Amino acid sequence: MGILHPEKLKRIRIWLLDRAYFDSLVKTLSDHGPFHLKAIMKMPPDSKYGSSYIVGWIPADIETTLTKQIQQATDGQCIIKLEEPGKGEEIPVLLRHGRFIKPFEKLVLAFGTPSINELDPTLLVAAFFLLVFGLMFADIGHGLLLIILGLVVLTFEGKVKISGILSYVLDNGSLFLFCGVSGVLGGVLFGDIFGYHIKLLPFTFTIPKPINVTFPFSPIENPITMFKLSILVGAVHIASGLILNVINKLSDKKYREAFFEPICWLWFYIALIYAVFLYTLDLAKWLGSPVMLWGIMLPVLLMFVGKAMLHGFEGFISTIETLISSLSNTVSYLRIAALSLVHSALSVMIINMGGGNNPLIIIIGSFFVMVLEGLIIFLHTTRLVWVEWFSKFYKDEGRPFKSLELEALPKEGVMPSVTM
Repeated sequence: MGILHPEKLKRIRIWLLDRAYFDSLVKTLSDHGPFHLKAIMKMPPDSKYGSSYIVGWIPADIETTLTKQIQQATDGQCIIKLEEPGKGEEIPVLLRHGRFIKPFEKLVLAFGTPSINELDPTLLVAAFFLLVFGLMFADIGHGLLLIILGLVVLTFEGKVKISGILSYVLDNGSLFLFCGVSGVLGGVLFGDIFGYHIKLLPFTFTIPKPINVTFPFSPIENPITMFKLSILVGAVHIASGLILNVINKLSDKKYREAFFEPICWLWFYIALIYAVFLYTLDLAKWLGSPVMLWGIMLPVLLMFVGKAMLHGFEGFISTIETLISSLSNTVSYLRIAALSLVHSALSVMIINMGGGNNPLIIIIGSFFVMVLEGLIIFLHTTRLVWVEWFSKFYKDEGRPFKSLELEALPKEGVMPSVTM
């Protein structure tokens, strides 16, 4: 499938004709997978189908390679059959991404596994995660420290065996690297380096009205502008989640649900955010604007009627929850501005503690900021992804793909039937 879908899988059935090749067969499935074991059984001695039977799931793109390796490992003493999954059949979900995107895949799976018909949001999680993290951790110096940490961790990744929380650190060097890069880009945008404000961009650019935010600017000197930027980022993030919801429902051929739920919700939400930027809290302007009638009231009415028809009274209550969450979720993104201001204030405080030019204080303080603020910002960014964004489209109803592990299998000589 495409980059925004789970891997396409095929069922593989293997009848082993000669018991002597069992260990070699299992080792091949384990080493050259990924292979998700569904069932394994020892056949009766008089069976015409061989000594052992194994069935499981493999990615469709490795079927030719894996089939050849199985034939080689068993000297051809096996029968292999590949099948497409049946319509509506529950199959495991496999997400596969490269080394650098793997930490964001772990972030997705820590929340839950998408169903086979859902979009795989990993790449979008990476993009939005780094955008939000970079705005809150915006400092060129602190970002460079994270980049250095990421490069060090990548150097030792896979070479050092450590358990506990440190193992998570050593397994995710690319996460530190990318977060450091996003912090550097945010620092360039705001002109911050180790707490010093320096104008780095030789030009300015403005997001036009009604947003009207001009870069570069200092968050600590222009907090209202930072608050406006936070609302904008939150609105884009939430709207993208609703768009993914539309795509999921259309792919499931739930056309009425797609219109009365995410499409009307998106219609209402875009109009609401537009009105907030255009009229702020001037109620008279809201009531006198065509945006109020055609952009806010009409889609809300359609949601009430449509969801009531589809789900009865629960649909009516769901619409009320939708309206409330639209406001509460958007306000939640103000934590971007709040943490950005805290980050800037801590950096300035460290400079003042060192008399403005003490390099030792700045280095020690910057390390403190990187660890403490980095962890806090990571947790808040994760919350925005899991709570505010995933709630718009992500159902996490899938069954995770589990690669075969030799240690979990009994020896063939005493092998019972196993179903997974």
